[in-house]
Amino acid sequence: MKNFIPPNSPFLKADTRTKRWAIPYHSECINGRIDILLNNNRQSLQNKSILDVGSHTGIFSWSALQLGAKFVHGIDVEKRTVKRCMDLFLKEKISPSKYKFGTDNIINFLEKVDKKSFNTVFCFGVLYYITEPLRLIKLMARAAKETILIDTFTASYSAIQGKDASKIHPYLSDKILELPLMITSPTQTEKKDYHLPESFIRKGRNLSLTSLPTQAMLELWFESLDLTWEKLDWSKHTTKPCSFRDLLTPEQKLASHWADIYASGIRVSYMLHI
Repeated sequence: MKNFIPPNSPFLKADTRTKRWAIPYHSECINGRIDILLNNNRQSLQNKSILDVGSHTGIFSWSALQLGAKFVHGIDVEKRTVKRCMDLFLKEKISPSKYKFGTDNIINFLEKVDKKSFNTVFCFGVLYYITEPLRLIKLMARAAKETILIDTFTASYSAIQGKDASKIHPYLSDKILELPLMITSPTQTEKKDYHLPESFIRKGRNLSLTSLPTQAMLELWFESLDLTWEKLDWSKHTTKPCSFRDLLTPEQKLASHWADIYASGIRVSYMLHI
């Protein structure tokens, strides 16, 4: 597998998510994701302006520039994360004329930005943290001239993640997951290195919501917005057939390959054409 980003990159060294089981930020997984999400879609990057929604530490913004993007604008809700991102870009000696990063509520930012301000919009690992994901897709389609790239968890993620997962997964059949529906469930507001913006207090705890549509629901939304879509193919990196039932227990998760999350349909990726 081609190394788009080296194992000793400051972007990887600075990340706290290296050892998590789902979408770990280690070299193999990140290079695989750069390959499928960006390298295979260079026509949407080269000489293009990019909006990176939920840019976090900027690893995909940086990668887009390495693959020929003209300019990247990252937006994230967490000030400390945006500062870390900007420090990394300075350390990597990226020309300031090629990027801009800012802190804002993602929905508020997209409502203010001019129509068709960017050629391509990235939405990687963000959609499920938005309480109104269809609204976010609409706003991204408004901001994009040409393309949206999405990488997100689906409804089957609710069967394997969180304290209540064991109560949910017995009721989730393949037939149910083929329906156009969305599962919304609570999650802790405070994550390891970021804070979810939309929160409420229940029994003394700060909680936010995850919004997890099925693939069928995502594709129904795309069609309702007259977006042409194609599902990205992860078979180059997957190692075996897999379903969410193969990732239920801690032992199964620890023994899993990083691409099992894609092989199982728990996470999916799309290219949308405006």
